Amino acid sequence: MNRTTLFIFVVLITYCGVTQAEKPATIATNDIVATYSFDPTTMSFDEQAKRAPELGKLWSRFHKSPESYRVAMRELLGKDGQSEMLYCDGGMLFLQEARLESDKKLGLKSIMKCSLVEIQHTPYFYTMHREAVAGMDTMELQFRILTKPKYQVFIPHHALTLGQDYAFVYPLLVQDERKYVEQIIDKTKVEKDETALKTLLLALYYAATARSEYTIRSIGNNKQTPPEVQKRAKEMTEQIGEMRKNDPTKIHDWLKRNMVEISPSATEPDLRAARRKRMQAISDEALMELDMYTLLIYQVRK
Repeated sequence: MNRTTLFIFVVLITYCGVTQAEKPATIATNDIVATYSFDPTTMSFDEQAKRAPELGKLWSRFHKSPESYRVAMRELLGKDGQSEMLYCDGGMLFLQEARLESDKKLGLKSIMKCSLVEIQHTPYFYTMHREAVAGMDTMELQFRILTKPKYQVFIPHHALTLGQDYAFVYPLLVQDERKYVEQIIDKTKVEKDETALKTLLLALYYAATARSEYTIRSIGNNKQTPPEVQKRAKEMTEQIGEMRKNDPTKIHDWLKRNMVEISPSATEPDLRAARRKRMQAISDEALMELDMYTLLIYQVRK
């Protein structure tokens, strides 16, 4: 083989190599664009539901060829003018599969562009909860659902439906309360929607700190507060008082019957740690135990 033939051979190999390397990403790009080429806001809920399986199939194809899809998604999400479904569902997929910190930031930036149409509620909730478990600050994502009074999540494995209130609170329950209580309090001072205010009250109730309890009581005594919100705050204050009268032995017995071992001498940090661990699971059983843990926390804070 002479030098000219060798040169042509090397060029051909190099060209073919680049072509083969680019092809999977191109296929992935076309697949992603085609999958997200619809606008949920122009469709009925039934029409949206029919498109939902296609989104799941894309996630499956991503898992089979993660590198090529990651390259394609990185390029698409980095551009302006894409479809909202790409930014939202695609952003959640990209965030879940992210390996680089820059990719995580890009995924979060994309999700923040979502207006949360009906079809996106459940995966958005799972994303918030998963990232909260991983230690990420999810408050900005959570505050967005306060704009949706009818926000609703369905957990199929447990036939469990969460409204705005528990969908908002759940990701907080795996975090240290000191990280978010002040943000919740600040939000109560500017929030106008009554449904959102009641949701924020629930978050303060489960935080079960001296600061959050004081705020609930203050809202209940504030005549400038919407009547229904003020009423709910007063009910919570009374409920907390009644909880402190309960026999803790009965609570521990209930937990033990449900295979939960908590020492009667457990301290407040012990109870909070156990509660955070339990709320990493999303289920009706976890919610029942949540109330028992919370009751005990209020009791040790007498």
